[in-house]
Amino acid sequence: MLLSLLFTFCGNKAQDVMLAAANELFEAEKYEEAKTAYQKLLEIYPKNKLAYYNLAVIDIKSNNPDGAVANFSKAIEIDPFYGNAYLSRGKIYMSQKNYEAAEYDFKSAQIDESVFEDALNELGRLKVATGNYEEGIQLITKCIQLNDTALLYRLTRASAFFELGLYDRSLNDINHVLGRKPKNWEANLLKARNYMEKPQLDSVLYFLDRARLFSKDHPMVYSAFSDYYLMTDEPSMAIAYAEKGLQLNTNYIPLIINKARAFDGMEKFEQANTIYNEVAELADSIPEFHYYLAKNKVYLGDSTGAILSLTDAIALRKNYSEAYKFRSILKARLGDVEGAVNDQKLSEGAGYFLRKNETDAKKQDSKEPSTP
Repeated sequence: MLLSLLFTFCGNKAQDVMLAAANELFEAEKYEEAKTAYQKLLEIYPKNKLAYYNLAVIDIKSNNPDGAVANFSKAIEIDPFYGNAYLSRGKIYMSQKNYEAAEYDFKSAQIDESVFEDALNELGRLKVATGNYEEGIQLITKCIQLNDTALLYRLTRASAFFELGLYDRSLNDINHVLGRKPKNWEANLLKARNYMEKPQLDSVLYFLDRARLFSKDHPMVYSAFSDYYLMTDEPSMAIAYAEKGLQLNTNYIPLIINKARAFDGMEKFEQANTIYNEVAELADSIPEFHYYLAKNKVYLGDSTGAILSLTDAIALRKNYSEAYKFRSILKARLGDVEGAVNDQKLSEGAGYFLRKNETDAKKQDSKEPSTP
């Protein structure tokens, strides 16, 4: 059919007809047929960027991210100002944790006005995901100024405020989201986590229950329940919620770590250590894993090993105040007075970083009207 159309029409008109026919198959979700149609089109018209773009989308739907990257890249070679292709390729790089490549693409996508806001948002989300919270907040704030109705922007910024210890500012954004969408489970969950940190424990279970209801039992919610019961020194309840969450996702690392922490709380140190060792490779990039592993090693009498674990935690989070403080105590026990004093200063410096954020936030809040 497509070849006969080619002989019926000539020039750009033939190309348009072939593209329209392929697009029709694509929109009907006949992806294999559409793929064949796009490939035939490209044999004759190799400079058709839309064909490459849609082939990339088909690759994504076929769980072939490398193929998608290749086809988005071909579309960009044809049109170096193709913002949508940069944006879509950047999202794949982001999912693969290729953050440098993703950042380049999200910045490049901003040359296209039609995707400028989306690209700015993705860049902000990338900064938050990689721990550059202040820069992420600045970018997401620009997105909010462009579009105040996008609840995802508020949630992303609320998460960044939470990570910086700016709980009132985080709650301000969360309340904005819940005012428009009370059943948003992520907002309910983040509100519960803020109340855990403030602490305002009387309200935590209420918002956790809402998050569990509206999320239809997401493992992240069970992780928060487990955190709550660890905080209230109820390790058996923490284990119960961790195990329930693990029934939904057997490889969810925060739940596994919480289960190990709960065994430590019950003084079942060897049992906890076994769990830590089982997930060491998977959890290696999580600073909290190394911090709690250090505590477990202390319980088992391995202070030197604990210091190494704390050093790993600090390498992953430069302003990890609790890790510096814990390492300072351990170094003092081992007679390293100079190292202990230095870590104490670093702990205070990390604490100063958080206090400075709080002070700056209060100054900013005094200039801006609060969100209802």
